[in-house]
Amino acid sequence: MIGRFAATLLALVSLACADHATMSESQCTAGDWQTIGYRDGAIGLRSTRLLAHQDACVPHDVIPQRDQYMLGWREGIREFCDPDNAFQVGRSGRVHRNVCPADQRDDFLAAYKEGRKLHLAEAAVFELEERIQSSRMRLQVVEQEIVESATAQLNPVLTPAQRIELVAKVQRLDDERRSLEAEIPQLEAELVLRTNELEELSQSMASLSL
Repeated sequence: MIGRFAATLLALVSLACADHATMSESQCTAGDWQTIGYRDGAIGLRSTRLLAHQDACVPHDVIPQRDQYMLGWREGIREFCDPDNAFQVGRSGRVHRNVCPADQRDDFLAAYKEGRKLHLAEAAVFELEERIQSSRMRLQVVEQEIVESATAQLNPVLTPAQRIELVAKVQRLDDERRSLEAEIPQLEAELVLRTNELEELSQSMASLSL
């Protein structure tokens, strides 16, 4: 029984490792390590990614060619660190791993910060839009529940305790309704402000790129 359990556990662990492998058996045996290195560099991965590829390929009796991998990786990382790409990386909200060569690092970080600034401004507008929509939908639900609860109080078969509970529920719902009605205009005003800031930021960045 113990041996069977151990074998099952080993199989599950092997399966889990396979699911997290960075490369498939066919990719390992194909052995295009320069292309693999270029791909990793072009998306901003560290060259130590090769170690994960090695872990994936050794079980298939394949040893990565480090020289070829690094040749491709150096080419790919320079493309990743191009300022135009750095701006897009920042705008997308992605993090960077401080992988850029010394001669590209400062320009990369400057462009990345500009893109990040735009990302945060866009995210703030999106978040406010979501909150306003959610609050409006909740307000509709609350108003409907107030009507239903107030109507339910007219039921002649209600016990005094049930009637008191409904009155309290209507009061709670009315308090929430008042809170939402006060909150929504504030959120809308903030949305206008954030939208204007985003437009100004977008225009200033567009003028700099001309």
